[in-house]
Amino acid sequence: MTDTRSPTIRGVSLRFVGRIFLLIAVVYSVLAALGAGLFLTRIEQDAIATRETQIPLILSQTRNAVKVERMSSLVRAIFLANDRRLERQLQLQIQALAQGFGFDGSSALTAGSRKVASLAKTIAATRQKEREDADIEASDSASAGSAKSTAGLVAYEEAIRILETMGKEVSGNSAVVADDIAGGIQRSAVAVRYLVIVALIIPALFVPVLLLLARRHLAEPIGAAIRNLHRIEKDEALEPPQSKPRLKELALIGDAIVSYGSTASELRRTNVVLQALAEKDPLTGLANRRMFEKFLAAAILRSSAEWGTAVLLIDIDHFKSINDQHGHPTGDRCLKSLAGLLENIPDLSNALASRFGGEEFVVVYDAPSSDHAFEYARFLCRKIELLETQSVDGTILRFTASVGVSFTTSPADNSADLLEKADRALYAAKRSGRNRAEVDRPMMGGGRATA
Repeated sequence: MTDTRSPTIRGVSLRFVGRIFLLIAVVYSVLAALGAGLFLTRIEQDAIATRETQIPLILSQTRNAVKVERMSSLVRAIFLANDRRLERQLQLQIQALAQGFGFDGSSALTAGSRKVASLAKTIAATRQKEREDADIEASDSASAGSAKSTAGLVAYEEAIRILETMGKEVSGNSAVVADDIAGGIQRSAVAVRYLVIVALIIPALFVPVLLLLARRHLAEPIGAAIRNLHRIEKDEALEPPQSKPRLKELALIGDAIVSYGSTASELRRTNVVLQALAEKDPLTGLANRRMFEKFLAAAILRSSAEWGTAVLLIDIDHFKSINDQHGHPTGDRCLKSLAGLLENIPDLSNALASRFGGEEFVVVYDAPSSDHAFEYARFLCRKIELLETQSVDGTILRFTASVGVSFTTSPADNSADLLEKADRALYAAKRSGRNRAEVDRPMMGGGRATA
């Protein structure tokens, strides 16, 4: 007993492969999202720390720088002032600024500001002393004034030097804070850069591998299947597979195409036989009526003034008598004998001979004129008259036929009308004594002549 079970398809399921790749994609996406989340959280924390500590520190250093600059201006002003009240106001402002360093300044800035305030007080006291000694004798006043002016200048220069030191310290602190912020941003940028590089490199390495696998296990089997389908369409031998596809679905498709190719080839051979049976008369081998009608319609469409379409309707005379006297097998031999004559029609353009039904045959061809069709119909009558057919009992039979001719040069004519004209001409030939040809003429009355 033949085993009709399909062979077991071994390999990996396409659904399983798809799930694996989907799982890889999901895992990679989750890991990438977690990594990005960690890095972004770290950046966020650094930003919060910068906002809470570094930025206030920068603002504090900025305020200190403004205070130092303001204090430097006040020291210059108190050194140049000549008014006691103005000096007093300037001294109070310097003291207020010095006290402000105690809130957001370093110990060095606080000590320096207090020293500057003390020196400002010294400058103011020196200036006041100069004014009080303005009435002393010229020589003594000049000597004392020179000494006091020198003391005020020394205090001024010392205050300016301290203020310059404080300014450098404030600038240095600001630079350190700014450098810390820039360094934090740089570190975050480097981390993000490496994250992006890694996130891009992994797919960049994975995609070529995936493409190679897809080419080997998807594109090649599909391409082979498509080529085999084209071969099936052209009725060519199928291309043998170089290797069995690893994917079950593709292997199944390949086997199905091979099976389809075998079935299609068998069906094509069967269709050839069926088409021959559908287009040919089984007894005579000529075209049947269905094939003739299609051929006639196409021939009429080709008609023109130079070449028209001729229809010769042929009917065996007294065919019923042949069947009655010699039997139907002998009648069939007569039909085959006439078919053999019509099958080898010489010197006709685009000709087709077919069995129209019963003892009737029809010939259609491209004729230059109705006269040519009529002469050829007469020629057929003579050729049929010379046919010899052996009956079943060995007797040699001869028979005749009548031919009706119709002709058209108009592609707009109807095939049914052309056949009706040929039928009328055949009726005329029968009425005129049979074994003759007639061309369609207007007739009085209707009906068919009996054989």
